[in-house]
Amino acid sequence: MAAAKTFYAPPGAAHRPVFFYRLNHIRAASRFKTANVRQKGTNTTFVNHNAKYQQSLHSLIYPFGFELCGVTAAVEARTFASFERYIGSGMHGVMTHLAGQGEARRHPRSILPGVRSLIMLAVPYAAVLGSEPHPVKQLTGIAEYARGIDYHTWIRRRFKMLISVLQEKYTDARFRGVVDTAPLLEKEFAAAAGLGFIGKNTLLINPHCGSKIFLAAVLTTAVLTAAERDEAEVNTPAPLCAAASCGNCTRCLDACPAGALVEPYVLDARRCISYRNQFTAEDTGNSFFGCDICQNVCPHNRHIPHTAEGNVDPFMLDAETLRVMTKGSPAERRHRGV
Repeated sequence: MAAAKTFYAPPGAAHRPVFFYRLNHIRAASRFKTANVRQKGTNTTFVNHNAKYQQSLHSLIYPFGFELCGVTAAVEARTFASFERYIGSGMHGVMTHLAGQGEARRHPRSILPGVRSLIMLAVPYAAVLGSEPHPVKQLTGIAEYARGIDYHTWIRRRFKMLISVLQEKYTDARFRGVVDTAPLLEKEFAAAAGLGFIGKNTLLINPHCGSKIFLAAVLTTAVLTAAERDEAEVNTPAPLCAAASCGNCTRCLDACPAGALVEPYVLDARRCISYRNQFTAEDTGNSFFGCDICQNVCPHNRHIPHTAEGNVDPFMLDAETLRVMTKGSPAERRHRGV
């Protein structure tokens, strides 16, 4: 998809603004002095309607390794009713934490009382998995996100330092960093912050980084969004690249061998191979932990960096060897629901 890396239209062209920032391209504050800043040597443009404000926040976050960042208001989740219907359908299977934390997902204040803003963050799989060696990389049949250190560990290591830096700037505010274990409908807020759009495979897709990204959030009582700062030019609510979407593509639905994507944007977890080899003892063939099929066939993931799997068959290893090789990776949670 040749246009997937384009985030800029020349002045006068019909386009919708993009309000996320590829932080790995931030090298100097001077690059944020104009409203539209084209990064030399790349196809990325930072659409920045209040350069001074965005520069200060994003320059604080950049050193911690998060490639995407956006800000959105802390409001009641618009998709909460859909979430309730999903739980009511039973498609979540034995993931009882989803139902048990159901009401808490209605509003981010269940996580941080008095929250006003969410700083949504994302980092590509490859950045986390390549950060340090891990024996799980030698195994085959492991979903890509689990081919290395557990992303929860990677992100949480950075939260303490990041929040300390943010606290120095916003001295009167409170902060809390969360990963996907918190009762937050993080994909909705990430989309609202401009990090991407929700795809038919139910994952957040960024037109440049694809769907193979880990999400995180920093909740704060500080007012960071445009509407609350009375600065309509900052982070004006708009979907990321309105033209970027799944369109008529149904490759993920067509490719899923278990028919888990029962319709666009609806996943029946009970059928999902990834769910079955994590939460049940069902036979899922050569898939030892997780499944990447619906992501691998997605055109948005065509040109992103990938972490290759190993060639050691985990099914041929004894329990102790497996324990050692998967310890500290997401794969150590295999069959956790059994």
